[in-house]
Formats: sequence, C-alpha cells, structure tokens
Amino acid sequence: QTPGVALTTDAKIEIAKALDDLGVDVIELGFPTVSKGEEEAIKKITRENLNSKTCVLARANKLDVDKAIECDVDWIHIFIATSDIHLKYKLRMSREEVIEKAVKIIEYARDHDVVVHFSAEDATRTYLDYLIRVFKAVEEAGANSIDIPDTVGFAVPSAIKIIVSTVKKNIGIPIAIHCHDDMGLAVANSLTAVESGAEIIHATVNGIGERAGNTSLEEVAVALHTLYGIRTNIKLEKIYEVSRLVEKLTGIIVPKNKAIVGENAFSHESGIHVHGVISSPQTYEPIEPEKVGRRRKIILGKHSGKHSVVELARRFGVELTDAQAEEVLREIKHRGDLGQKISDVHFLEILTKTANTDDFNRRITIRSISIHSSENTSVALLHLNILGESYVLAGYGRSEVEALLNIYRECLKKTYGFNINDYRIWLSPSPRLFSESEISLSRDGEEIVGKGVHLSPLIAFTQALVNALNQIMEKEGRKND
Repeated sequence: QTPGVALTTDAKIEIAKALDDLGVDVIELGFPTVSKGEEEAIKKITRENLNSKTCVLARANKLDVDKAIECDVDWIHIFIATSDIHLKYKLRMSREEVIEKAVKIIEYARDHDVVVHFSAEDATRTYLDYLIRVFKAVEEAGANSIDIPDTVGFAVPSAIKIIVSTVKKNIGIPIAIHCHDDMGLAVANSLTAVESGAEIIHATVNGIGERAGNTSLEEVAVALHTLYGIRTNIKLEKIYEVSRLVEKLTGIIVPKNKAIVGENAFSHESGIHVHGVISSPQTYEPIEPEKVGRRRKIILGKHSGKHSVVELARRFGVELTDAQAEEVLREIKHRGDLGQKISDVHFLEILTKTANTDDFNRRITIRSISIHSSENTSVALLHLNILGESYVLAGYGRSEVEALLNIYRECLKKTYGFNINDYRIWLSPSPRLFSESEISLSRDGEEIVGKGVHLSPLIAFTQALVNALNQIMEKEGRKND
C-alpha cells in the first residue's frame, strides 16, 4: 500500500519469488477485492508453488473472504478497526457490533478450512480492556493468530510493552505486531513486542508502506540475529539483493543513510574511522558487511586521512610513499573544500598527476558525449580515446541511459566477457551540486565497481562506465605482463 507504487503482475511474481528465496515465512500477496488485476496476480503467484506460506488481506465481510478463498492461499488476514475513533467516524458501529461481526466472519472463514490471522486495526489506540475482549472473542471463534497493529505509528516502546505483555497473559494463540513508522519507531516497537512475547513481525522490504512506511524487514531481521541471538529463516546474505530488486521495481529510492541496505551503511570517510576499520573492522562496524551481501567502502573526501589514501591506492595496484600520500591527501582536501566529491575517476587522476603513477587510468578517456532523443528512442554517440586512438561508438535504446548501456554491453561482453550486474544514478537536487553514479560489473565471480561524479548525471554515468573499463584493462594488462 505504498503511495505511488503500481506493480505489474510480472513484477509481483518476481518479488514474491525473491521473498521466498530470502526465507520469508508468510508473504502477504495483496488485497484481492481491490481490483480484478490484483486478484489475478495473486492467483498466478499461488500457482508458483512457493515454499513460503501465502496470505491475502480481507475486511471482515463475506465478499472479501470469499475472494480470498478463491485465491487458494494458505492464510487469510482479516481485519476490523477497534479504536473508538474508527468506530465513531469510519465504521459507525458500537463495540459490541464490532465483536459480533469479527466473530461471525472468522467462523465463516474457518468453516472453509483456511488459517485466519486476525488484526484489530488501530489496536494501540484501543482501550486495552476492550482489546482483550476482542481478542478473546476471535480466539474462541477459531482465529489461529492475532495481530496488534500500531496503525498510525502512535505508540512508544513502553506502551507496546504493556499492550503486548497484557495480551500475552490473556490469549493463548500466537501474537503478531504490525508497526508503522510515522514517528520513526517501527523497528524499535517491533523489537519491544518480541521482548514482550510477540512471535510474529509484520515487515516490509526497505520499510516501504503507507505514509512513512512500516517496519523494515532488513533492519529487524539483522537486529534479531545480531542483538538478540534470535535466528529467523531469513537468509541475511540475500537481504541487499532483495532490497535492490524492490527498489528497482517500485521506484522507491533507498536513502543513502538507511541502516543495512543504504549506500553509506558500510562506507567510511573519516580518517579516524578508516584507520580503525583497516586495523580491525569491529572498531566501527557492528556487523560484517558480507553477512548482509554488502562490501565495505572507503570514501575519499575532506575528512579523509592518509590511511584511506594508501589503502585505496593499493587497491589500484599503486604503493605510495608517505610523502606521496600526503601530497595526494592535500589535493583531495583542497577539492573537498571546493565542494567536489571525489570519485575513483578523480582519485586516479590525482594519483597520476601527484604520485607519478603510470597512466592506466588514461587508457580510455572521454572526448565527448552526444545524445539525441525522440519520443520512443534515444541515440548515444560516444567519442572515446582508447590507448591513444580515437573511436566513435553508437548505441540505441528507449532512454539515454539505456543507449549508453548498450554501447558498453556490446563492448564488455565481446571483449572481456563481463556482464553489467547493476547500476545506480543519484541525481542532485540542485543543478549546482554534483550527481553521482555507480556501476557493478561481474565475470565468473569477479566484481568491478566503477564510479563517476559530475554536474551532469549522464556524464557521471559515463564516467562510471569508463572507470570500470579502465579497471578491467588494467587487470587484463597485469595478467599479460
């Protein structure tokens, strides 16, 4: 229910398969009453024979439950609001009428031999004694598990502790927690619920969802494993891969500073931090990035120290003296003071000029980029200098980026056997600030990451591609030496 997101059936199937592979226990596939397309997509997913249990959402009425039953899912998630504010302004029902309606629909669903998961919508703003009455009634009616939703992200952890522990004392079926992140407390509240007796957590990849989103699956799964020693069925090493898939298919960009899956989650710039991480990663990393499918990154900028410069130069096969490292660092800090972000392209340029390294970064240089676009097609003309020779390459695509990519796909596949694994472009919110790009290439388990920074996002993207190509050519050159 993320605003602005409309997934195709194929995209939904792809995400469902990814969640299944990730180890999610129960996947909520959607709300079949919403539209015919939603219903058909759910039915197609259920025919995929996933290992995960499948579930759909249903209001507390016969029409919704019948639609859910037709979808042939394992669980039906039935909900009805219980807070006085919802009863008064939305349902226009009394408390007793709500209990009666919930009991009748659960009995109806159970008669059709499906597992019923019941949610008391807006539970955290429901009087606790009444909430207990509702849960007792639905338990007696046959509900298999109950859910405590913090529907508007209104609760604090201390309140969650009271609510969940009280429900736990009075109810004998599994308890779930469903938190929204309106106050930024969804993960904290979900973990508190587990501490207080909840056995099920509702979570979403990247924390996407209505308004400010829901509990982040990746954050809560890693926290349970690392901080609580609670093992789930989630394959942590696949978390980043699934996060990127959901980001790509939904168009909801993951913030750079997001925990676990954000671009900066395992990136270090401060000289003090980098020195510590190089000496022992535990100094500034709570978990190993590889455990969640990530890699450690050392970022160069005005806060960098000499250890960062030496380590990055070493990754490019260059051993710097102390004097050279100091000189390179001075230039990096100077550019940082001018507001420039230092990409690999800039770093290699500084190495060449300052440290008298060989000019492998200049094996390929960009002379010019020309892109022509019509309504449905883009043509990219790329003028490159390759080992001193001038070349003009052409590529076609539905967009400017695809046209540029197609040039490199042809070149990479034919010449080096590399595939374009992933790419990202971060657009600057201001035309006076730099855009960034990163591209990941892979071949037989080997990975190369190219980076670019420029005022123009397309030039930044091209820089990243050329940077990756230069790294490949350098590696191939070393093999042949």
